[in-house]
Amino acid sequence: MGKTKSYFAEKKMPNGKSKRKVIGKHGVYTLEQARTEAKRLLILMDEGVDPVKQKRDLRASAIQNDALQKLVPTLSEAYQYYKLRKKLAETSLIAYDGCIENYFSDWKDLKLDQITSAMIIDRHLKLSKASPSRANLASKFLHALFNHTISRYKDESGNKILNIKNPVVIVKEEKAFNKIKRRKGHVRADQREAWALAVATTYWMGEQNNDFRVYTNQDFLFLLALTGFRRSEAESVEWKNVDLQFGTIKIINTKNHEDLLLPMGDTLWHIMRERKKRAGDNKYVFTDRNGVSHISDRRAARDKVTENSGIEFTFHDLRRTFGTIANSLAIGSYTIKRLINHTTDDDDNDVTDGYIQVSFDDLKKAMNMIEDVIISEPVKALIKSRLYFEKNESRNQAQELINHHIQVLDNFKMAGQILDF
Repeated sequence: MGKTKSYFAEKKMPNGKSKRKVIGKHGVYTLEQARTEAKRLLILMDEGVDPVKQKRDLRASAIQNDALQKLVPTLSEAYQYYKLRKKLAETSLIAYDGCIENYFSDWKDLKLDQITSAMIIDRHLKLSKASPSRANLASKFLHALFNHTISRYKDESGNKILNIKNPVVIVKEEKAFNKIKRRKGHVRADQREAWALAVATTYWMGEQNNDFRVYTNQDFLFLLALTGFRRSEAESVEWKNVDLQFGTIKIINTKNHEDLLLPMGDTLWHIMRERKKRAGDNKYVFTDRNGVSHISDRRAARDKVTENSGIEFTFHDLRRTFGTIANSLAIGSYTIKRLINHTTDDDDNDVTDGYIQVSFDDLKKAMNMIEDVIISEPVKALIKSRLYFEKNESRNQAQELINHHIQVLDNFKMAGQILDF
C-alpha cells in the first residue's frame, strides 16, 4: 500500500519491463479482495497480458461499440439501403414493399438488433395461419435483408455495424417453413387448339383499331404461350430487344439474372412485324393505354378467354404448357433448358451443362415445333388475315370481326381441319 493508500500489483513482464496496475483504494477493497485481484492480475502479466492496456482497449472498444450501436439501422432504413444496392425486378420490389407494409409495418422503426429470433418465429407462425406461401415469402425476404445488412452495412472506417447472427435462421432451424405444393397447371393437349382459337377470336373493344394498341391482349397471350416467358418479362419487352431482321427476341432482368435471347417461331415473328408497323416511337412492345409505360395486370383479358373457351388457366400455366410441349416433342434436354432460361445454377448435379452449346438453328426448329402444336393452321390463318380498322371507321367492329372469322374458318371446315366453331 503506497502513499495514496491504494492497492496495486506489480510484476516484470516477459519482455523484461516492469508493469504496475492499480487495484483500487484501501477501504473500497478489503485486503483479502485486493489479494485475490492481485493474483488474477499477476497471472495475466505472467502470460504477457498488459492489464493497463487491456483496460484501455476495453474502454475504447466500449466507446466504439456505443458509437456503432447508434448507427444500427432500423428495419425501414435497412430496406431502403437494400433497395439502393440490389438490382431488383419490378415484381420483387412490389412483393418486398408488400412484406414491409403488410407484415412488418410495426417493426419498421425498430433497430435490426432489437428484432429477436423469438419475435420472428412468432410472426412467421401467425402469418402461416393466414397464408403459408406468404409467410414463407416474408421470412425469406427478411432473411435476405438481414444477411445483406450484416455483411454490407459499414461505418466510414469500413467497420461492420451489425455484428449479430441472422435471427431469421430460427425459421429454418425450427423447420417452420411451410411445405407448398408445386403447381402443375397447364393447358392440356386436348385443350390447346380450342384455347388458341378462343384467343384469336375473342373481341376486345378498341383493340382492332389501326394503332399501337392493336390486338394487344391476343398478342400478349400468344407471346406467353409461344416463348414460355414469365408474365412480367412479357409485359416489359422493349422494341430495342426485338430484332425483326433476324427474328429474335430478348428479355433482360430475368429471374435468374441471365438475359435470354430466343429465335421467334414464324407466326410470332409475323405478329411482331405487324405490331411494329403500328408502334410509332413507343418504347415497349405492349405499351399501356396512355402510351407511357408497358401494360400490366391483364387478368381481365385472361378471364374473358376462359369465359369464351371454358378453359381455366393462369399466366404461369402458359409457361408450363410451353415446357410440357417441348418435353413431349423429344426436344433435347439442353435445348429445353435454354428455351426456358434454366442455367447450371438450377441443376448443380449436371456438370456437363456448361460445356454444351445449343445452336441457333436447333432453337429455331424447336420454337417452330412448339408453335405448330399450340397454333393450328386455322388460327394461323386468322392471325395472318387480321382486320385493322381506322378509328371510327366502323360502328359495328364486333360483328364485322365475327363475319370475318367465320369466313376464314369456313375454308378449313371444308377440309375437316377445325373443331366446331
